[in-house]
Amino acid sequence: MTTYYPDAETRRRTVLVVVVNNRVDLQRVAAEGWYRIPQRRAPQRIGADFLAFYQTGAFQAQEEAQTVTYYAPTKRYQLVTRRELLPNEADHARADDYYFRIDVGPLQRLARSIPAASFHRVTFIHTTFNHLLTAEKVRDLFRKDDPFERLWHSLREHKLRPLKNRLVGEAPVDITLRARGGYLGINCTEGTSTQERRHIPLADRWEFLSFATTSIEQDLHGCLRQIGAALISLGGSTLHIPPEP
Repeated sequence: MTTYYPDAETRRRTVLVVVVNNRVDLQRVAAEGWYRIPQRRAPQRIGADFLAFYQTGAFQAQEEAQTVTYYAPTKRYQLVTRRELLPNEADHARADDYYFRIDVGPLQRLARSIPAASFHRVTFIHTTFNHLLTAEKVRDLFRKDDPFERLWHSLREHKLRPLKNRLVGEAPVDITLRARGGYLGINCTEGTSTQERRHIPLADRWEFLSFATTSIEQDLHGCLRQIGAALISLGGSTLHIPPEP
């Protein structure tokens, strides 16, 4: 089924392009509604509103080989062992390895497939739905100067140790920072910056911030100040942010 999403809100949604190496995995997405990513090979950021599927040369007999043709909305994330995911393969060498199981909604077909062209080494690509709708080739899906990367590296420059892909309930947190009194979860969105409230029971204390990518691009210092204030409220130390010139 092909669906069109012309509204601006949907075009701002986030998309994680993932790789499908065989027909069985694509059929599982379509029939059972889930996809898996090995935790040790996961990209720096797995959270997204949609998954889009790059089909490798293993689909050579089909015109969809080496294209992004299908996508699906994400519903929930879990961290489970391979044995739990595939109980019929309990003797597999990686049965005890952990995987992110991403439950998805109905598989949808793009109105126009996105070919890899000369770019065949596809792994994970974090992009937007607008890029997915307008890209003419896979290379067009990449974002220049990704705000998430800017924030991540800035936190490292301030001697912090950001953690990736922590699950809180059934949703991933893009960046997690530890503090003496708990954890700070930070998400990067295509919408509006907010201080999140998650009404779920948690064993540890959590505070959450959500930054629009435009806020990171236009006011990184301001985002860092908010992060510093949140860390202080969690018993951590302040960030030493020099004044803007």
